Amino acid sequence: MYLKNAHIILAFIYFALLVLSSPIKDDSNKALKSSQEEEEVTLSAFEVSDNDEIIEDSGVEIISDDEEVSQVPISGDDLVNSEIIKEIEVTDEIQRLNNEFPIVQVKGNYGLDEFIKRNGIASEIDLVEFLRENHLISENANITLEDPGFGCSSFLVHKKDEDGYYFGRNFDWGNAKTMVLLTYPEDGYSSISTVNLSFVKDNNNSLTDEDIKNLGVYAPLDGMNEKGLTVSVNMVGYIYVDFDTPKPDITTSVAIRLLLDKAATVEEAIDILKEYDMHQSLNLYSHFAITDAEGNAVVVEYINNEMTYVNSPVNENFFLTPGDYYGNYIYIYSEDEIEKYPLNQKRYNIIKERLEKYPTMTREQARDTLFASAQTNKESGVYTAWSVLYDKDNKEAYYYFDLDHENGYHIKF
Repeated sequence: MYLKNAHIILAFIYFALLVLSSPIKDDSNKALKSSQEEEEVTLSAFEVSDNDEIIEDSGVEIISDDEEVSQVPISGDDLVNSEIIKEIEVTDEIQRLNNEFPIVQVKGNYGLDEFIKRNGIASEIDLVEFLRENHLISENANITLEDPGFGCSSFLVHKKDEDGYYFGRNFDWGNAKTMVLLTYPEDGYSSISTVNLSFVKDNNNSLTDEDIKNLGVYAPLDGMNEKGLTVSVNMVGYIYVDFDTPKPDITTSVAIRLLLDKAATVEEAIDILKEYDMHQSLNLYSHFAITDAEGNAVVVEYINNEMTYVNSPVNENFFLTPGDYYGNYIYIYSEDEIEKYPLNQKRYNIIKERLEKYPTMTREQARDTLFASAQTNKESGVYTAWSVLYDKDNKEAYYYFDLDHENGYHIKF
């Protein structure tokens, strides 16, 4: 691979750190291919893409509400013996959890309907201009959006001894500046979401609290709405080319906001995404994990300018769509120059094994599944910045920051 510039060098360093944190065995290609071929799969319940391609499931079973499960309680592998949970009342003023992590709520019109009426946005520069045009950030705000990269994992699991589901998500990048945001739009679903403010560079210390709040609205990386729909984005590589179709444009983070505000189910979320031409935010090649209150779970991916999805309650940092990209982390420098890197499935396999062993979980067991799959090596620069467990039925979330697994925050909306 020829390293063309500093941007690509940084991308390569990030990939190296990600791999070093989960070493790849010499026979990884063989293992990936074998696991793909040997898994028993069923057909997806939804239409896959505009070309009617059929995509296979990931092979992990989700237990439905009407199934009874017999399982042995977890013994000896709980990771936290005790925890302190702080109840948080969210207000219109920015608070800082543990004097560090901002949390705030935004109510009313923050311009999403105006976004829908226009022909979308294709880049972060377009987003900043849109926010200025709609007076959502101040005219003198001098910001740039940067791409530090990230590596993450997520899962959906049925609750033990009660109806409903938990959705858990680890965000893995040590330089994150985490913000928690509650939104109550005039015309849409209320939601809670998580933002990485390290993506936003305030060049002259010009951002006001209102600017930060409104930027956060359009930059979520995971979240859950009042209907129990959850969305999270996981990085699967870098892409340096843009694909265009006649559809309106949208970027990754704005898509998450649109889904949280407007979609109640996985099927509705897929229908919304089909209406847009997806542009990857900040050159970060990403896919979406989307789940709903009925236990539907898909991973949405974009390959060769086509949207596909796979039924899977587990997601990590490699492609799940069967084919050339499966199991890989991808760099696309141009339409003719594509590099593929087989990625270790360590975190994916940890989560999958726990779901197979404990197909229903208590909150503590789901929490410990997050901790078991966390990146813990801070010296590598790639470690879990936040872990969040969304409770779909109770409209609440439990947050843990910077690998502090004994102190959590409980937030209802």
